[in-house]
Amino acid sequence: MASTLRIGVDVDDVLVESLPGYLDAFRRYFGHEVKIEEAMWEISHRYPDIPAAAWSGFYAELEATDFLATRPVYPDAVAGIRSLAARGHRLVVVTGRLAMHRQHTRRLLQGAGIVALFEELVHRNGEAAAAYKPRIVREKRLQLLIEDELHVALAAARVPVPVFLVDRPWNQGDLPQNVTRIGSWDQLLREVQAFAARAAAPDGDPTECVRG
Repeated sequence: MASTLRIGVDVDDVLVESLPGYLDAFRRYFGHEVKIEEAMWEISHRYPDIPAAAWSGFYAELEATDFLATRPVYPDAVAGIRSLAARGHRLVVVTGRLAMHRQHTRRLLQGAGIVALFEELVHRNGEAAAAYKPRIVREKRLQLLIEDELHVALAAARVPVPVFLVDRPWNQGDLPQNVTRIGSWDQLLREVQAFAARAAAPDGDPTECVRG
């Protein structure tokens, strides 16, 4: 019998599409075109000439349009989360969103009909994502992490914890042994069940994750 697992799940671009919309809003507001392959949330680092007041105006516009609470949901992700919960896995949201946006996340997941399937919605308090998520993995004793940002996945993999990296244009690159690239939620569910079976085996190695 397979084990039940404690699984950390990112929100943006794992459960809902966000970064492409963020880049589009950035382009409309500032007039700068960013290739999707070079997308990142911390885009301000690339434009040090943009004054702080302009950034404040941009973020205020995102807030006024309820950007974080109205992202389009991936239907297969919703089905996948329901399947994981039905199999007894314990799910924890580990998002890079700030704590001030907790209610945005709750409304988003509530609208998708899956907020009750998560034991906890963990948000960031200004800490760099590559430091915050590995810390949460340790503190919450998570056994898997589902993520879309490459630098975060690499940091979490050093905990060590296996990471399933949802394939996106901005996270291409070589992966270490315990990071698996995921092309679909069907694949992810198969990988989770295989990992759970290994974890349950008396002589299995639950930390082993074959790179995809």
